[in-house]
Amino acid sequence: MKLFIYILLLNLMVPSQGFNDKRILVLTAKEMTPEVTEQLDRLQKNSLEIEKRRLAIFTLIDGEVKAIINSSDKSLEFVTKNKDDYTETSTLTLYLIGLDQGLKNTLRGLVNPQQIFNQIDSMPMRQAEMRRNRE
Repeated sequence: MKLFIYILLLNLMVPSQGFNDKRILVLTAKEMTPEVTEQLDRLQKNSLEIEKRRLAIFTLIDGEVKAIINSSDKSLEFVTKNKDDYTETSTLTLYLIGLDQGLKNTLRGLVNPQQIFNQIDSMPMRQAEMRRNRE
């Protein structure tokens, strides 16, 4: 029994390697288009909402990952390591990745940031954050 409690305590103290420290939104395209620029502008105008949701924004253009908003070393490392999972097409594509490193949604074309925020706010881990922080 003591061994079980010791292992349980160790698991609680060591952060899981399977989780991101941020939710991640990767914008992909073959080149920097006016549509990509417009999407980034829309997101940057909502920087407070992005920060509140622990969301990091990256672009993946022509094979190059670039941190745009609210990045961390861990989130940048995750996107760089997994960039082959995100397809660069002629159409703007957004990939929403959760804290659990799972792909939550793929969106094509210009997206209203509120649509992204609504989806994040419906996620169980975000619901728990909002209850803790009384947002």
